[in-house]
Amino acid sequence: MPEIGQYILILAWVVSTYVIYVGWSAGKNNNREMAVSAYRGVWTVFGLLTLASIILVYLLAVRDFRVDYVVRYTSAKLPVFYAIPAFWAGNAGSLLLWVWLLSAFAALALYRHRHTASRLIPYVAMVCMMIATFFITLMLFLFREETGANAWFTTNPLYSALQTLFDTDGQVRPIANPFFTTPYIPTEGKGLNPQLQNPGMMFHPPTLYLGYVGLAIPFAFAMAALLVRRVDNTWLIMTRRWTITAWFFLSIGNILGAWWAYVTLGWGGFWTWDPVENASFMPWLTATAFLHSVMIQEKRGMLKLWNMLLVIASFGLTIFGTFLTRSGVISSVHAFAQSPAFNITFLVFLATMTAWALWLVVSRLDLLESDNRLNSLFSREAAFLYNNLVLVGAAFVVLFGTMFPMLSEWLTGRKITVGPPWFNLVLSPLWLFLIILTGVGPVIAWRRTSKSNVTRNFTWPALVGVITAVALPLMGVTDGYAIAFSALCAFVVGTIVQEFWRGGRARARKSGQTPVMAVIPLLFRHPRRYGGYIVHLGIVMIVMGASISMIYQYEQDLTLRKGQSVKVKDYDITFSDFQTHDAGNKMVHAAVLHVVDDGVVLGEMRTVKEDYRVEQMRWTQPAINYSLKEDLYLTLASFAEDGSVVTVNAKINPMVDFLWLGGLVLIFGTVIAMWPDRRERRQVQQRRKQGHD
Repeated sequence: MPEIGQYILILAWVVSTYVIYVGWSAGKNNNREMAVSAYRGVWTVFGLLTLASIILVYLLAVRDFRVDYVVRYTSAKLPVFYAIPAFWAGNAGSLLLWVWLLSAFAALALYRHRHTASRLIPYVAMVCMMIATFFITLMLFLFREETGANAWFTTNPLYSALQTLFDTDGQVRPIANPFFTTPYIPTEGKGLNPQLQNPGMMFHPPTLYLGYVGLAIPFAFAMAALLVRRVDNTWLIMTRRWTITAWFFLSIGNILGAWWAYVTLGWGGFWTWDPVENASFMPWLTATAFLHSVMIQEKRGMLKLWNMLLVIASFGLTIFGTFLTRSGVISSVHAFAQSPAFNITFLVFLATMTAWALWLVVSRLDLLESDNRLNSLFSREAAFLYNNLVLVGAAFVVLFGTMFPMLSEWLTGRKITVGPPWFNLVLSPLWLFLIILTGVGPVIAWRRTSKSNVTRNFTWPALVGVITAVALPLMGVTDGYAIAFSALCAFVVGTIVQEFWRGGRARARKSGQTPVMAVIPLLFRHPRRYGGYIVHLGIVMIVMGASISMIYQYEQDLTLRKGQSVKVKDYDITFSDFQTHDAGNKMVHAAVLHVVDDGVVLGEMRTVKEDYRVEQMRWTQPAINYSLKEDLYLTLASFAEDGSVVTVNAKINPMVDFLWLGGLVLIFGTVIAMWPDRRERRQVQQRRKQGHD
């Protein structure tokens, strides 16, 4: 079975390479037969990689220990449920997942636009398969030399040829081939990292990969538009939903990652500005900027060059993020360590693709000139431009902070790290400005804003913000940043509610419905506009929950004997029992704590330490009591062998659940924004009739 997977990968590499050639030829010569061949080639690659992925999942599920990857990331005692996340637990499997998702996106995009973008399709296929070929090449043809009696070596002719080529006493093995087999078959695997033995790992990595891979589609269409020298709004209209989809999955991936860290890592937080967290956050920032600036190009014919650069930057950051995860150049709980050859190959690909894209942009600068100029610094297009500058500036700050340890080591020989305090200090002013723009940008007028427009749109929201700023100190809030941030968030919520009320009231006058009921049809008549408002509301909830919980988190360490009680703010916590049991692949030690909140019995909370046998690791699972007001977060730090004494870390995280609720609101708003827009469909059809395909 692994041999079949190996030959399928080789065949996929051959077909993807063919599509690069035939796609280029079809686009250059405007040959429809060759374009169809390229289109079918992409679907063939998708089918082959689907088979390869199914084979790998099967090998993991049956624990075929002939395969090196199965040995490294499963064990006989691992529950079958976690054989699926083992697919992307390591570098080889995650690369296969990456390129399989890319082939799926490419096949769907070509099928969707095979008639509306016939001139672009060959080049889109070519660009997608350039990326796919690179990832398959990493799996098939990148090797490292190994020496010693314990080095594993396969009898596959491909590896034998490489052995001869090396002409050394050592042996060679692939760096990232998921089907690499060994003559020595162990009776037990090394197991799966306990961090990944969590239901959240079923969804967090795949959603991030969907976001990463999804941004390759607008990049491919942008490059195709440059190659055919048609950089009008057609490619933007065609790729808008693909960009939103990628942004949607990146958003879910980041939120799920924060949730996973909160419920699994046991440290009481959700974000540490870890380099791999940053790797997924940076393309989210630039993609957000692109989604806003696209509206300026569609409405006013401006920022054509800027939009091209944002597409290139967003795609480049996804490749860079994939590199960070696998390079080992940074320290992270998430990262895979790799060889210098792997790192150099990845960087060469990133540099080559970026240089080629920028060369195309420079060679078409005359086509990327704006049709109009900025009329006023206080207009909707100006607000969106400020929004873009803040988002791109934030992405640069995150990139600089992420790479600073490596830069400092290169320049000074000492690795100097920057942590959450630095990121929070530098980015806080940008977040404040961004929140203001979130409320201002969508409601002010295009071209130029009058005094009457400002009065009409911002009087009531500003009043809501002022009332919030006055009320919070009276409620005991003393932190100046928290007050300012909350007041600005209240202002944004005020603008959103006002827009929904106005739209509902206007429709109610025509339909006879109540304003509240009249809002529902608005969501589907103007999905992009009102979906965007809901997304903004979700983002406000997220930043409110994240900021307040970090500023006002309370922490206390408790050492308790069985039966002893202690008070933590309004909570009475009693150590009532200690339990130990065998869970098959691990031993579980649990401290049972009885909790009363200001006279209200919350019941038993159970925080555990798990000793994994195969992995030989100890992991802590927190106990969390959720509420909108605050979470009580208890973590078992240590315990006596007889269970008579435990040390528990107690944290109180105010308003942190607004982060998760905000994520749900954001998801709902994005689904609305992606709803089919009849006006957009008519625009594409009209352009097709006019020959702009």
